[in-house]
Amino acid sequence: MSRGLTMRRAVNRIVGTGTRNIDTRNILLMIALIVLLAFGGVKLGQIASARMLRSDALSTSSNWADSLVNNIDNISAVFAATAPSYRLLHSLNEAIRVGDVYRYRLWDTSGRLVFISGQEQAGGLPATTLAELLGKTVAKAVLSGTETTFAKTGGTDGNPAYYAVSYVSVEWNGRPLGVAEVYLDQTADKALYEHSFLFTECIIAFGMLLAGAIPAVMVYRKMRDHREAQAEALFLAEHDPLTGLPNRSGLMERAEAALAHATRTQSHIAALLIDLDRFKDINDTFGHNAGDELLRQFAQRLKNAVRIEDLPVRMGGDEFFILQVGLTQPTGAASLAQRLIGVLSEPYNVAGVELSCAASIGIAIAPIDAKNWDSLISCADAAMHKAKEEGRNTFCFFQAGMDAALRERRLIEDEIRHALDTNAFQLAFQPLLSCNDHRLIGFEALLRWPDGWPNQPPNKFIPIAEESGLMVPLGAWVLETACRAAMEWKAPLKIAVNLSPVQFRHGDVVAAVEKALRVSGLPPERLELEVTESLWLQNTDSVVDQLVHLRSMGASIALDDFGTGYSSLTYLWRFPFDKVKIDRSFVKEMELEPKAEAIVNSVVALARTLHLTVTAEGVETPVQADSLNKIGCDQVQGYLFGRPVPAAAANILISDALSGMETAGTSSCPAATPKSYR
Repeated sequence: MSRGLTMRRAVNRIVGTGTRNIDTRNILLMIALIVLLAFGGVKLGQIASARMLRSDALSTSSNWADSLVNNIDNISAVFAATAPSYRLLHSLNEAIRVGDVYRYRLWDTSGRLVFISGQEQAGGLPATTLAELLGKTVAKAVLSGTETTFAKTGGTDGNPAYYAVSYVSVEWNGRPLGVAEVYLDQTADKALYEHSFLFTECIIAFGMLLAGAIPAVMVYRKMRDHREAQAEALFLAEHDPLTGLPNRSGLMERAEAALAHATRTQSHIAALLIDLDRFKDINDTFGHNAGDELLRQFAQRLKNAVRIEDLPVRMGGDEFFILQVGLTQPTGAASLAQRLIGVLSEPYNVAGVELSCAASIGIAIAPIDAKNWDSLISCADAAMHKAKEEGRNTFCFFQAGMDAALRERRLIEDEIRHALDTNAFQLAFQPLLSCNDHRLIGFEALLRWPDGWPNQPPNKFIPIAEESGLMVPLGAWVLETACRAAMEWKAPLKIAVNLSPVQFRHGDVVAAVEKALRVSGLPPERLELEVTESLWLQNTDSVVDQLVHLRSMGASIALDDFGTGYSSLTYLWRFPFDKVKIDRSFVKEMELEPKAEAIVNSVVALARTLHLTVTAEGVETPVQADSLNKIGCDQVQGYLFGRPVPAAAANILISDALSGMETAGTSSCPAATPKSYR
C-alpha cells in the first residue's frame, strides 16, 4: 500500500471501510433477529449483538493496523527490536488517539513483545511471549495470520466497562512484521446495540412484526451515520472541506518530520507557497460560487501536477502550498514551479465561462534557507511576494534580504491600520487654476502619511493599502475629510478627490460618496471625482454603472493621467466624462520634444470636440504655462502655481485670492498670479 495514502483514506479505513464491508450482513442479521424476537428469541439477540461487536472490533483493529503501517515511517524498525527514536516513539503513542483504540502492544514474528503503547522512552519491556499470554496453540494460530478477537468486561482494572482485545497480523509490502494486540473501547457500541435491540423488542411486543423491520433499519442507519460523522470530523480536522486537500494543521506534522529527516540524511526539501493572482477580482466580479469552483479546479490541477511523494496543501483563502521531498534541490523545485506556472495559468471553465487566473510561487529550500518550519514558511512567503512584485505568474527563490522587505511591507500595512483607527492620516491640497487668467478654481486633495511618523511616500503605502484591502476604508476617509475641508473654505471652490480602482472593485463607492456629501453638507456640483485609465481593466459594465450613478448625483468625473497606460478613445465615447487631465509626462517634454506638444495639442482639440474640460498636470515652468495657454488648455496644475499644502495653508490661499478679487473689483471668482502659489 502506498506511503502517500491520504489521511482521508486512512480515516475511512479505520472507522468506515469495515462498516461498509458488513453492511448487508448486519442488516440481514438484524431483520432475522426481529423475526426471532417476535417468537421470544431474546437470547439470540444477545448472541448476535456480541457477534456484531466482535466483527466490528476485528474489522476496526485490522484497518487500524494497516493505517499504523502506512502513516508511520520506519515502523519495521520497531518489530526488528530496534530502539525507537523519540519522534517515532511519539508517533507510535499518538496512534491510540485514532477511533476507539485506547491501548495496544506489538509482538514480532517470533511472539516476543517489542512495544507497549504509553512508553515515554525506549526499552524496559517485560520479558514475556505471546505463547505465555495466549497458550501455544492460540499463539501459533495468531502468529500464522489467524485474526482473533476476545470480548471482555472491565471497569476496575483501568479498562472500560466493555472492551475487545484483537490480535491482527501486521504486514509491510506483503511481508509479515508481527502481530498487533489492539484494545478497543466498545462500551458505547455495546450500549447502542442493546438499546437498539430493546427498542425493537418493544415494537415486536405490540405485535408490529412487519413494522419492526423499519425501526431496525433506521437504528442501523443511525449507527452508520454516527460512524460516518466521526470519520468526517476526523477528516475535517486536518483537511480543507472545499478542495479536499490537507490544511495547515495537517501539514505541520508531516513538514516537521520531513525537516528532521532532511537534517539526519543531509538532504533537502522544498517549500513552494502558491498564491492565485487577482483571485479577488474574479470573486467580486463573478461571485463566491464561481470563486469556490475555481479553487476546486485549481486544487485538482495542483494534485495532478505533483508526485505522490509530495504534499499539496491549502493554507487558506487563495494560498496553497507544496512540500516537495526526495529530489535534488533547487533543480527539483524549479522544475515543479515551471510546470505549475504552465498548468495553473491555463483558462478555467466555470459555469460555461472561461476565467484566467495565474499563480505566483515563492520557493524556500531547507535547511539552506531555514532550519525550522516557521522560518521556512516565512522565507517562502517573502519569495512569493517578490514574485508578485516582478509581474506575477512567475516563481522566485528566496534570497537573503527578502524577509526584511516583507517585514517592512507588513509593518507599513499595520501602520496603515493604526493610522485609520487613530484618524492620523493627513490631506494636502494642491491648487487648480484657470489657464488663461490664473484664477483659483479649486484644489485637489492628496493623501499624505501621518506627520511625525517615519515618512512613507504615497507611491509606496497606497499600493500596499490597495493590495491588503485597506483602500476601501481609507478611500472613504479621504472622501469625507476632503468634503468637510471644502465646506470650511470661504469660497465655493471645487474639490477633486482621487478614486482607486479597488474602491470600484471591492467597495460600494457610490454609497461612500453619498455618505461624504451627506455628513459634510457639500453640494455635489463642487465635488470632482478623478479616476485613472486602469479602472477599465475591470468589469467595464459595472464600472460604467457606478460612474453613471455618481454623475447623476451631480458630481463631475475626470479621467486622470490621460495618455498613459491603457489609453483608448473608446473610454471617451462610452462614458461622457466632464474632464480629461493630461499626464505630467507630456507637459514635461513639451519644451524639448515637438511630438509631445503635438500630442497635447491633439488631446485639447479632441476634448473641445467632445465638450470636455482639459487640465494639464505637472506645470513647472512659465514656458510650459504659456504653451498650454496658446494651445487652448482650460486649467493648469503644478509646482509653478503651488505645491500641495495643508488645509490651513489652503484657506490662506483662498483668502489671498479673495482679497485680490476685491481689489480688482471685476472678477467673480478668486484670482491670483502664479507667484502667489509657488
